Amino acid sequence: MEYKKAFDLIADKVEEELTKTGFTRQKVASADDDPVALFTGQNIAYSVTYVTDKQQMLLRSCAMTDEGPDNEWKTLSTWLYDDYVATQKDAESIANDFVEGVSGSAAIKRAKQVKAKKKKSDDGNADPKFLAKRFVTYFPELRDEIKTEEDCYYPFRGATFARDHIAPKIKLYLQKANSKETEKLAGVFNLQYNNGDTDTRSIITIVLLNSLGEDEFAQLSEYFDEDLSKAAAAARKYIGKEVKPEKPKAKTVSRFSTLKDQQ
Repeated sequence: MEYKKAFDLIADKVEEELTKTGFTRQKVASADDDPVALFTGQNIAYSVTYVTDKQQMLLRSCAMTDEGPDNEWKTLSTWLYDDYVATQKDAESIANDFVEGVSGSAAIKRAKQVKAKKKKSDDGNADPKFLAKRFVTYFPELRDEIKTEEDCYYPFRGATFARDHIAPKIKLYLQKANSKETEKLAGVFNLQYNNGDTDTRSIITIVLLNSLGEDEFAQLSEYFDEDLSKAAAAARKYIGKEVKPEKPKAKTVSRFSTLKDQQ
C-alpha cells in the first residue's frame, strides 16, 4: 500500500479518536514527501507524520502553550513502513497502535502531566508492549500472540514475551537476511532503544540481543548506533547469568474468551 494512502488512513483513524475528546485537526504546511497531521487539545498536541527517507510512521506529542504547540516533540510510537512490502493490513495495525497511544488511561495520564517537570532527555516512554508491536511488521503472527498475552496476563509480561515469542523469530530471520534487511532490523532496535523506558531497554539488550549467537550478534550490531552499541556490549557480560524472573499477576479470562474456547 502506497505510503501516502497509508498515512491518510492512519491520520483519519487518529482524528476520529481524538475528536471524541475535543481535539481539533489543524492545517499545517508539510513537504509533499513527508506528510504531517497535527491535532491540538487544551494541554497537549499530537502529530502523525511519515519520514520518507527513513520509511517511518511516527506518533509524537508535545505540550500546548498560549501560542500553540511548544514543538518539543516526544516520540510515542515508531513503525517502519516500506511501500514495497507493506499492505493495508499493516497500515491498519499502525493506526490501531496510534489510536491506542492517544486514548485510554495512558493518554489521560500524559495530558495531566504535561505541565509537570520534564524527565531527562534520555528517558524514553515506550513500554515493552510497544516494543513487541514494533516487530509485527516482520512477524505478523505476533498479532495473535500479543492478543493472547494481553487476554491471559496483567501486566503485560514484556521480558517473558520477548524471550518466548520474539527472540526465536529474530534468530531465524537473521539466518536468512541480507545486509539491507539486517540494517533495517537494526534500525528498529536503535529506535526502540532510544525511545524505550528502562524495562524496554533491558529487554532489548538482556533478552533479545543476548539470545543471539556471536555470529548473529556481530551481523546485527554492525548497524547499531553509539548508544545501543555500548549498552549491547555491556549486556553481553550477563549471558549465562540468572536474571530476576517476572512475577506476573494472572488475568481473569473473560467470559467471551471462555465461550470462544468452548465452541
